[in-house]
Amino acid sequence: MAPSITNNVAFTAPINPPGATPILTRDQIWAGMLLKIRSAEAFVPHLFQSTTVLSESIDPASGHLVTVREIVFIEDQRKVKQTIIAYEDTKIDFIEENGSRIHNVISEGENGELYMTYSFEWRHPGASEKEMADFFENEKNVSRLAVHGSIRVMRELVSCGKI
Repeated sequence: MAPSITNNVAFTAPINPPGATPILTRDQIWAGMLLKIRSAEAFVPHLFQSTTVLSESIDPASGHLVTVREIVFIEDQRKVKQTIIAYEDTKIDFIEENGSRIHNVISEGENGELYMTYSFEWRHPGASEKEMADFFENEKNVSRLAVHGSIRVMRELVSCGKI
């Protein structure tokens, strides 16, 4: 059996853990998620250098916002084009040209508490098993940093009245 070329990683964190201030509402979180589409580097500054929005439209069949953007990674200056579909006010899907997919989901727990989950389907065609294992460890760390960083930035934006 050939080695997998895909690493699947997911990470979930509570959006409003005990002691967090200000408490973020679903509307504020959604506004932050929409900002993240246009400015990835503001939410995950350790990973992205810049975001260029190439187009925005509303899918006539579904009514979903569809954005095409290009992000530049800090580490290797790699440019990646993504098509992003926003499913108000719960999920945003990021689809890359190589088939990689990222899902950002806002969900609700049993008692109304809000959670943020990022799941990643990272494709690495041609990578060896060792390379895949190395990528996986890095991707687990990136997923944690991305979730926690996004929540932190949203809280900062709410605190200063920007969302």
